[in-house]
Amino acid sequence: CEGALMELKDYQERALGKLRDFLDAAKWRGVERAYADAVADGGAGAYARGPYAPVEGLEKVPYCCIRLPTGGGKTLLAAHAIGIARDFLEKPFVPVIWLVPSNAILTQTLDALKQPRHAYRQAIEAAFGGAVAVFSIDERRQIRATDFRDKTVIILATHQSFNVESRDDRNVYKTDENLEDHFADGALGEGLDVEQEGKRKGQIALSFANVLFRKRPLMILDEAHNFMTSLSGSIKARLNPGAIIEFTATPRPRSNVIAAATASELKAANMIKMPIHLSQHLSGEQAIAHAVQQRASLAKIAKAAGETIRPIALYQAQAATENAIWTVDALKAHLIGSERVPEEAIVIATGNDRGLDGIDLFDPACKIEHVITIQALKEGWDCSFAYVFCSLASIRAAGAVEQLLGRVLRMPFATRRASEELNRAYAHVSEVSFALAAAGLKDRLTEMGFDEQSARDAIIESPPELPVTGGGPGPLYVVPQPPVYRLGERPNLTKFSPEAQAAVRMADDGAGGVTLAVSRDAPEEVQREIAQAIEPVSPGAVELVERWIAQAAAAASPAERGVPFSVPRLHLVIDGEPELAFPESFIDLAGWDLLAHPATLPGFSQTETPTGYAFDIEGDHIVYKQLQDAIELALDDRTEWDAAALSRFLERETHQIHTGHEAYLEYCRRIATHPLTEKRYKLAALVRGRFALKRAVIERVKALRGEVALRGVQMMLDGIGEAVVPTGDAFTFHPHAYYPPRFYEGGLGMPLFRPKKHYYARMAAFDNREELETAMALDALPEVKHWVRNIVGGPNSYAIPYSSGNFYPDFVAELEDGRRFVIEHKGRMDDSDKEKDNVGRRMAEMSGGKLLYLMTFKTDSAGRNVGDQLHGAFD
Repeated sequence: CEGALMELKDYQERALGKLRDFLDAAKWRGVERAYADAVADGGAGAYARGPYAPVEGLEKVPYCCIRLPTGGGKTLLAAHAIGIARDFLEKPFVPVIWLVPSNAILTQTLDALKQPRHAYRQAIEAAFGGAVAVFSIDERRQIRATDFRDKTVIILATHQSFNVESRDDRNVYKTDENLEDHFADGALGEGLDVEQEGKRKGQIALSFANVLFRKRPLMILDEAHNFMTSLSGSIKARLNPGAIIEFTATPRPRSNVIAAATASELKAANMIKMPIHLSQHLSGEQAIAHAVQQRASLAKIAKAAGETIRPIALYQAQAATENAIWTVDALKAHLIGSERVPEEAIVIATGNDRGLDGIDLFDPACKIEHVITIQALKEGWDCSFAYVFCSLASIRAAGAVEQLLGRVLRMPFATRRASEELNRAYAHVSEVSFALAAAGLKDRLTEMGFDEQSARDAIIESPPELPVTGGGPGPLYVVPQPPVYRLGERPNLTKFSPEAQAAVRMADDGAGGVTLAVSRDAPEEVQREIAQAIEPVSPGAVELVERWIAQAAAAASPAERGVPFSVPRLHLVIDGEPELAFPESFIDLAGWDLLAHPATLPGFSQTETPTGYAFDIEGDHIVYKQLQDAIELALDDRTEWDAAALSRFLERETHQIHTGHEAYLEYCRRIATHPLTEKRYKLAALVRGRFALKRAVIERVKALRGEVALRGVQMMLDGIGEAVVPTGDAFTFHPHAYYPPRFYEGGLGMPLFRPKKHYYARMAAFDNREELETAMALDALPEVKHWVRNIVGGPNSYAIPYSSGNFYPDFVAELEDGRRFVIEHKGRMDDSDKEKDNVGRRMAEMSGGKLLYLMTFKTDSAGRNVGDQLHGAFD
C-alpha cells in the first residue's frame, strides 16, 4: 500500500463517478431526484429498493451508500470520497468524521491514514495539496481551530463514540475548556448545545460535539449498520453532517445504495483470488495435513516464479469446550509433532494470545507461515499472503468464517500472478460430504457480499486424490462429472416423472444402501426434479446438481475450450501512420485551440435576491445566503479575492490536461472577467458562487470539446484522416475475464433463455425485453458460430469511439465464414445514435468485407422485425 498513488480499478472509478454525480445532483436538484437519477441505470442492482430514504432529523442531508464485497477496497474509496465531497460542501478543506465499527478497525485505519506513504493518505493529500491532518477521537484536544481553516481534518472514531441517548454520558458532549479556541468568534448558532447551569449558563457549550456541529463535517461510515439503526435521529442531528457516505459489503434496507460492485468485477480487477478450491475431508487430521501440503506447494511455486509472496495457511480452531478436539493448543501441537512444522513458523492470534501484534507479515524476513485463530482475526487483520483456509470448526456455522475466509480471498498487491495456482484460494474443511461443505461455503460467501450464483461459481471441488507428501497439490481442475447420490434406501420412483425415471440408474452400495446416478444427457429440469425429490434423504442434493449444471455449461462454452475470439478495431491515419482510434483522436483530427472560442458561459446566470444570490446552469438552480461583503471577499481567511484570484481558482480547480497551463489560465481570466465587465455581476456574488462557476466552466469546456470532436468525426466520414480497420491490431475477448456487473438470470416477462452459441457459459443481463429478443434471434441464426453479450465498459469490452466517448455495441458475433458481426440495438434513434451508426457503417466499409455492422430496431423503416433485419445483413 506504499509508493505512488494507487491506480483505481474500473469498478472503483465507476463507484466514485456515481458518488460525484449524486452529490452534484443533490446540490442542484435535491436529494430525492439525485437518488432517482443515480439508480436509473441499474448500477445499484437489486439494492436500489424504493425511493430515497432520508436520515431522521437530517432529511435534507444527502445520505448514500456504496456497496463493495469483502476485498473491494472500501477504505481506499472512502479516502477518495473526501476530495469528491469538497465541491458539494464548498470548502477549500473538508472536515471529516470517519466512523468505524470496532476499535480494531479504528487502529488499523488510523495507522494507515497517518502514514505519509500509504495509499489511503496519498489519495487524500492529492486532493488537498498535502494539507491533511488525522486524529483519533481521543486526540481531539490536539486539534486547533486553525487546523480546520488550513487543512482537511479527519477525525476517526467508533460508532459507539456517539451511541448514547444521554449526551452527558460521553465526553464528546461535555464542556472542555481545551476547545475554547474553536468558539473564539463568539457566534451563536441555531441547534448548538448551550450550558444549562453554572457560570456559563446560556452560553455555547464548549463540547467537541458542538465543534463538529459548527463545521458541518462530511461523515464517512464504515459498515454503518449499528450506527444507523441504534442512534436516534436527534443524536445523528447533533453531529450536523453536511453529507453522509457509507461503505459496506452488506447494505441494509433503506441504505440508498447508488453503486454496487460484484464479486465478478473484483475478480476481473485482480482484487480477489478466485475460484476457491474446496477440499472436503473425513477427519481433522486429513484437513490439516492437506492444508500444510497445499501451503508448502504454493510456496515452491511462488519461489520458482520469482514471486515475493510467502503463502500463509490460516486455521480456524475450535473453542475450548468440553467436546472440542481441535483447540488452539491441540492444533499447534499437531502441526509441530505430526506435520513437523517449525514452531517459529506458527503464530497464535486469539483474544488471549496476540501473537501477530507488532509483526509485519509482508516483511521478507518474517518466518510465519501458519496462523491459528478462533475468531479473533475477524476484524482489523489484513494479509493478502493468506492463501489456504483450514476450518476445524463447522463451515456451516455463520460468524467468524466470513471474515476469516475474506482474508484468504484478497489478492496480493491486487496483481494477477503469472502462475495460475497463485491466483486462487484454497479451503480445507472437515465435513461429512462435499455437497454440505460447498453449501456452507456458498452461504458464507453470500454473507460477504457475493450474489448466490457468483458464490456457487466461485467454488471448485479439489481432487480427493491430493497427495499428502510430495508431488504438489494436484491438478487445478476436476472434470465435472454428473452427480452421484448415496441413499440409505431405494427411493420410490413412481413419484418421478417418466423422464426422470428414464434418467436414473441405481445400484446397491454393499452396505445396505444404494448409489443413484443421473444420466449426463438428462435435461436440467429433470436433474433438478430428481435432486429436489431426494433432498430430504440426501442433504445437499439440490446444491450438488446446481453446481453440476453450472460447471457442465462452463466446460462446454467456447471460452472454456480456449476458442479464440477477436474483432477488428477502428484506426485513423494521422501524420501518415495508422493509430488505434480513441474519442480524443477525432479532436486531434479537427484541431483543438481553446482560446479560439469565446469566453462565455451559455446557460449560466446569476441573480440577486433579497436574501442572497441565485445561480442557474442550464436549468439547474442553487441559492446562496447573503453574507457581508467583507466575509465574501475573504472566504478562505487568507486571500483577498479579486478577478485574478478568481481566475487562479478556476484554473486550479478545472484545469484540463489537453490545454497548456498558460493558455488555460488565460481562458479562465477571460471567463472570470466577462461576467464582471459584460454582465455587471458583483465580484462578491461570483466569489460566493465560485463552485457554481467552476461547474459551469467544466461543462462549457466539455461541450466545446464535444463540438470539435463531432467535427472530427464528420471529417473522418468525409475521408479526411483515412479510417482503416486492420486485422493485426484486433480486440480479443479474454476467455477467462467476462465479469459483467449483473448476469442474466431470466425475467423481463419472458421464459428463461438458454443460448446455444454464447461465447461464455453465462451472459450479461439485458436492459430491456427488446435486447433479449435480439439475443434470441442472433442465437438462432445458422450463419453465427458464436456471439457475446458485450459489457458496457471494463477491460474486456469491445468499444467503438465517437465524439462523446466510446459506445459498446450490444452484441458481437463471429460468423461461420470468418467474418465478424457487430450489432447495436436501439428502441429509437436520436442524434447521438445516428453518429454511432455512421461510425459503425464506416468501419464496415473500410474493413474489406471482414466486418459487418448493423443497428437494429424492434421494427425498422421497412417494417421488418429484428430477425429479418439480422438476416438482411447477409444479403
